[in-house]
Amino acid sequence: MPRVTFRGRTYKSEFAMPEGVRQAYRDEQARINSAKSLTDIVDMPQDVKAIYERAVDHLEEKLELSQPRKDLPRTEDIYRQSAPDNMKHLPSDESVYHASPPVIDPTSSNIEPEPGLNPGRLVSSVVWAAVLAAILFLLMQFLG
Repeated sequence: MPRVTFRGRTYKSEFAMPEGVRQAYRDEQARINSAKSLTDIVDMPQDVKAIYERAVDHLEEKLELSQPRKDLPRTEDIYRQSAPDNMKHLPSDESVYHASPPVIDPTSSNIEPEPGLNPGRLVSSVVWAAVLAAILFLLMQFLG
């Protein structure tokens, strides 16, 4: 990552800044970047720049002309308009959907946590392994 100089101090990266300084740096960067157009930041050919500016102007016009959300048709209305005649009387998927209750209570778990490394169990396992090894050794001595 490139070094960042902010308010007279140089940091290895944005993430090396203390939290308060980092937030101030991000706020200032957001303010600077919001004031600039993409054409100010990115070097692009004139024909591409013209296409971009027309698209941005067209988008801003569209946003001004778009309907408020409350005036948009509901899914049920769109379904009624687009459904075949023999299915218009049927309810849409959205109107019959109801969230199912959870199968289990998500606040409490039925699964017990797995025990960690139990020193008592470890010691007893080592002792048992030693006893079995001793018995096998003795058997080999007497039978061999």
